[in-house]
Amino acid sequence: MEYIELKRRFALIGKDDESNLEVGRFWGSEIAGWLDWPNLLERRRVALLAEATSGKTEEFRHQAASLAEQGRAGFYVRIEDLADDGFASALEPSASERFDRWRNSSSADDGWFFLDSVDEARLNRKSLVRALRHFSAELGPALERARVYISCRVSDWQGPDDRDAIEKWLPVRDAPAFLESQDEDAGLLDPIFPSANSKTGPAPNREPEQRQDSLVVVQLVRLDMEQRQLLAVAAGVEQPADFVMEIERNGLDALAERPGDLIDMAGYWKEHRCFGSLAEMTEHGVTRKLAERDKFRSDNAVLSPERARHGAERLAAALTLAKSFTLHAPGHGLEPGLAAGAIDPAAVLDDWTDAERNALTRRGVFAPASYGRIRFHHRGTQEYLTASWLTRLLRTGCWRAAVWDLLFAERYGIETLIPSLHPVAAWLALEYPDIRARALGAGTSRRSAITPAGGERTDASGLCRASPRQRDRRR
Repeated sequence: MEYIELKRRFALIGKDDESNLEVGRFWGSEIAGWLDWPNLLERRRVALLAEATSGKTEEFRHQAASLAEQGRAGFYVRIEDLADDGFASALEPSASERFDRWRNSSSADDGWFFLDSVDEARLNRKSLVRALRHFSAELGPALERARVYISCRVSDWQGPDDRDAIEKWLPVRDAPAFLESQDEDAGLLDPIFPSANSKTGPAPNREPEQRQDSLVVVQLVRLDMEQRQLLAVAAGVEQPADFVMEIERNGLDALAERPGDLIDMAGYWKEHRCFGSLAEMTEHGVTRKLAERDKFRSDNAVLSPERARHGAERLAAALTLAKSFTLHAPGHGLEPGLAAGAIDPAAVLDDWTDAERNALTRRGVFAPASYGRIRFHHRGTQEYLTASWLTRLLRTGCWRAAVWDLLFAERYGIETLIPSLHPVAAWLALEYPDIRARALGAGTSRRSAITPAGGERTDASGLCRASPRQRDRRR
């Protein structure tokens, strides 16, 4: 599919707090502090963190091409190629000639450089530092005129280390602040006899100071209705307005937040001429997001679809039961303050290799949270996968009492469904009538519970049988 101009927007990723994307959705991008491409093109250093199928590569390619069409210096290159070959060699011949003209120009015109896919480079054992060192050396003094944009999947962004590397090899320096002279003698006398309005200090020809806050880290904002309709038209959907309205009416917004997600839904719509139930569409979306779209990625063979699903369910259950929504991104050493509440995937998937855990967290089911932390792309997905994990336990012989003890608690003699597990219980209720009945009966006394007390076990046929502990009690 050709590039579609969607006028994408970007949310700043804070160091401590997770971005609240709902603010912009309801109150507008200005109140939320979102940026668009014209805003970003004014920045000097930008890191774009995004998950799979978000369209970051297409956006980078288009911006570079658009700038070039305007006669400006816009260039796109993959970081993997930059690390191997250097910048000029990684460009196409025509772009290489434009780069040489810009670099050797005596004008003060800026250049825009889009360096794509830190994650791909790392996956193929290429060094970001080596790539940045090549880039800095080739630009030389022209680096002062360069605006640099770097993309990375959120799972591969190594927070402080990557920030330090960018600030070291791509420093941004302020222009020297020259004093405004009131008369021809002011430049000589002001440093000796400063007036009330003049700045004190040494002469203005000192070395410029390096800015420490030059790097801006952002993520792509989810698609809105207008953007969805534009993509639906490009995907060949008949009556795209109806298609988008059905997404809203069926509560499927969470499954259509990114371009790749919406294209998947368009394919489903064109095949079935309608959407399935929420459970069917959620399962469809999870399956697609857990699959790696790029068949040439070298970590495709690391995880089978079944193992990826099992791992995602375990992580989701760990987060839900711990009342958390964030995971440590693999390879990140978080400060104690930032690590609070986040779960390390290695502690949950302790029987997995590092390569397997890294491959899983690169999949599209995960999204940025804040520096060094990731989350499931939507809370509903986490809850659905938690229910899937519990269903798997029940189907493989787990004591039902153990599951019920997770879902229900007795408070002042009244059986209560744990508030944080309401959505999980709702998903389970679709398959287990007794859990549904017990959830509906929660809030009554324990003696009047609709279903038998815990301790039952479910075999493969779905029949219940008493546990050994129950049999002992009956005796």
